[in-house]
Amino acid sequence: MITEIVTFHLAPSCSLSTPDTPASKVITDFLAPELAAHGAHDAYYGSFIEKPDVAIIFLEWDSLADHQKFMSSPNYDHHVAKLRTIVENSLPITLLHVPFATSPVPALGANENVGATEVVFFYFPSPLSAEAKAGIMAGVDQMRPVVEASEAMGVWDGWAEEAVERGGEGGEGAGKGKEEGEKEMCTVFVNVVGWESVDAHMKFQTSEAFGANIHHLLGIKEMRGTELYHVKLHKVVV
Repeated sequence: MITEIVTFHLAPSCSLSTPDTPASKVITDFLAPELAAHGAHDAYYGSFIEKPDVAIIFLEWDSLADHQKFMSSPNYDHHVAKLRTIVENSLPITLLHVPFATSPVPALGANENVGATEVVFFYFPSPLSAEAKAGIMAGVDQMRPVVEASEAMGVWDGWAEEAVERGGEGGEGAGKGKEEGEKEMCTVFVNVVGWESVDAHMKFQTSEAFGANIHHLLGIKEMRGTELYHVKLHKVVV
């Protein structure tokens, strides 16, 4: 299994606050052909609580090859044009594929007790050596059981197949050691956690266990930056 993760800025006045908004209908219509394709499974979408103008889509595939086959179909450009009607097209759409060890759908909403999904993007230099990855995973492996022992409703993490460009005008997203406005390609590590609510996650962040162990992540010297969001996801029903 592999998880497609798409993020993009919504066009002005577009909202994904409920499954009934016009923008939500566009996403449902956009994802319907993908969900009908060979190898596609559940799909979820929403907008970040911290940034309501930024949308995220999760879609489960049997393999990266299945999604690539769909993207190579003759009508794919026309298919994407549907989504672009609600996208702020002056800003990029980011597409990642993450081979989580198991499907993260319980954290996305399959577990009905999940009221908020934490999504964290960790950015590292690209390319990243196997030795560096092993060192990073040593820190992750120290922190993961601490989260699992909390009130979290499942923890998933994995390396994206794609590298992404970060930085740019005004220095937004610039990594450690980079000049303001300088861009660089980054390897992405994605963490997904299910919580009963945002408050439940915030409570964990004030706990003794969190304070005693977060250095395993924040102390990773190769890290170029992080982005942490919460989202209440809607399942696509077609």
